[in-house]
Amino acid sequence: MACDFCEGRGYVEVEEDCRVCGGSGKSRSFDPKITSELSDEQLKMFLQGICGVCMGSGKVKRMNLCSNCNGTGKAGKCRICGKSVYGDRELCGDCRKKPHAYLLRNSCGLEEIKLNRIYVGRVTGITDIGVFVNLNKRLRGLIHKRNLRNLKLNENDEVFVKVEGIRTTGEIDLSPAGRRDFTVVEVSKSVPLLKISQLETFIGKMAEIRGKVEHVKLTGGPTIFTVMDETGLVNCAAFEAGERAYPGINSGDAVRVIGIVKRRDTKLQLEVLDMERLLGSEATQIEKSIEREIIKKVKPEFKGFMIESRVLEALKDGMMNVAGELKKAILESRPVIIRHHWDADGVCGGVALEIALLDYIEQVHPDPDAKNYLVRRKVSRAPFYELEDVVKDLDESLEDMVKFGDKMPLVVLVDNGSGIEDIPAIEQMLIFGADVLTIDHHFPCEEVDRYLLHHINPYRVGGDSNYTSGILCTEIARMITDRDLKILPAVSVVADRAEGEVEKYIELSGFEREVLHNIGLALEFEGFYLRFRSATQIVHEILGFGRKDRMQKLVNTLSSHAKRAIENNLKTALDGVKIQILPNGIALAALDVENYAKKFTFPPPGKLTGEVHDRLKKQYERIVTVGYGPDFAVIRSEGVNLDIPRIVRELQEEINAGVDGGGHLVVGSLKFIQAKRKEVLARLAAKIGNV
Repeated sequence: MACDFCEGRGYVEVEEDCRVCGGSGKSRSFDPKITSELSDEQLKMFLQGICGVCMGSGKVKRMNLCSNCNGTGKAGKCRICGKSVYGDRELCGDCRKKPHAYLLRNSCGLEEIKLNRIYVGRVTGITDIGVFVNLNKRLRGLIHKRNLRNLKLNENDEVFVKVEGIRTTGEIDLSPAGRRDFTVVEVSKSVPLLKISQLETFIGKMAEIRGKVEHVKLTGGPTIFTVMDETGLVNCAAFEAGERAYPGINSGDAVRVIGIVKRRDTKLQLEVLDMERLLGSEATQIEKSIEREIIKKVKPEFKGFMIESRVLEALKDGMMNVAGELKKAILESRPVIIRHHWDADGVCGGVALEIALLDYIEQVHPDPDAKNYLVRRKVSRAPFYELEDVVKDLDESLEDMVKFGDKMPLVVLVDNGSGIEDIPAIEQMLIFGADVLTIDHHFPCEEVDRYLLHHINPYRVGGDSNYTSGILCTEIARMITDRDLKILPAVSVVADRAEGEVEKYIELSGFEREVLHNIGLALEFEGFYLRFRSATQIVHEILGFGRKDRMQKLVNTLSSHAKRAIENNLKTALDGVKIQILPNGIALAALDVENYAKKFTFPPPGKLTGEVHDRLKKQYERIVTVGYGPDFAVIRSEGVNLDIPRIVRELQEEINAGVDGGGHLVVGSLKFIQAKRKEVLARLAAKIGNV
């Protein structure tokens, strides 16, 4: 604190009568000895009968040493009673007269030790020459055997000791203080208080920072506290022999940290000597200043969209909010779970966000391992956030919260999350304090909006499913990173058979449509056998974010295997297709994929139904293809104005068959009770016939 009398300057201005003119401001004559100290202007004033020293005011100002703080400019409070004290004093006059002992915090070194003072110590060793006492983790002294007299001490006993001497070698001679009714005064080292952004200039020196703990990581060596202030983040390593250091300090706490600034690889690190939790107004002030700065830092940079689009412009504000939310999560060391559908479009969307966030972590986060726990891209086999996925996400998040003090995650649903079937899983996440946002291009249900932090969907602004998840996520990712991601929307457009103005992404990518088709096919082929594994390295190689020569070989190999598998399955599948022309002129093609395709091999029923549909639509202008199994049906259409979400709702009301499903308006799937398959398919055919 600054001395309130001199306002921290160490001196005060005193006004007094001018000695030359006696306070009159006038002078008929003056001492010639002072002329050498006067300016020409002052001499002219004397010649005019005006005192040039006080400029005619009769008063002069003089600087006096502040008697309150002895010129130090410092003030504080008595460490015992709280009264105001000035200068470097720790105690007021009254408390200095009372018996007191000093407890040295770990930041204190030999320079803080003063002769004849009483200190609190702990016995760490008993030898033939005497008893060794630690004054803190850095300072150790010896009570010689001759000074012990009849005092009996055991290891780990707390003891009050007096400093008898400090040798040139740094050894401290101690003696027992004799009494135990001391008032204990904590002493911490006085070091420069810096912002985290200033630590770069203090490498190898001791400094103090104040901020908020955003993450705690227990390693085999130190406990790593990631601390944030309004200028940045830094890792603070506290060494405690493999045990959790400072167990009373957790994520979210405001702290003051004293340590030595060092560099670990390319990042700065503070080796902790002392850490203390802050409470009250000081903690509140730190949190508010951090919050203000985060709002500024997370504002995304809009570089313009890759193509001109009315739909994207209408979604711009929402996409900017999502980009800001993702950046904020990284700054606050909050894990981000990216849950995307396993098809090529979902993978491209998930990878776009993953790459952007990993780049941002590299830019702003001090922990080189943060990439391993802050961003998790996960595959969702179903086209919605199903309960099987949410329980895995919840289990991992809750375990990390208990083990490492992690925060509950921000869940990003990509290429799913817009339907009513997503709500049960989203609800579970919200119960535990997570937040969920959706980036999707399936037809949305208004009910789901009540559960989402943000919902990016082209249907909400008059667009349609041609604006794929890969497009939306890539445009959001470009607000976070400068990385070249133009291959991702192009692959998603081709793989999802999107049409219209979004086909401009294909031109921008620089790849031929056939190459992009092969990349998408390779992703889906590999994804089918990866099952629930995200396989970041393999997927990044397929998409060209690894070695370019290996990408070409990998894509050619995987896509050729996929094409061969599709053709082999198509031979038998086409033999099993039954086509019926409905009264409204629509060709209804039905395929029993359970009996006319190999099980558990690529392509899966949805992909196979789509391939069969692509062959048949060349023969029929208006066609609906239904691939069905024991308890599911996959629907593909061409030239027909279907509304699959509406059909699902109607079937749920009309039949007691456990009908569930959804998707796009003209592409989707159903699930139902196996025993009711015949009735469900009959009703479905009837509804298609009434379109």
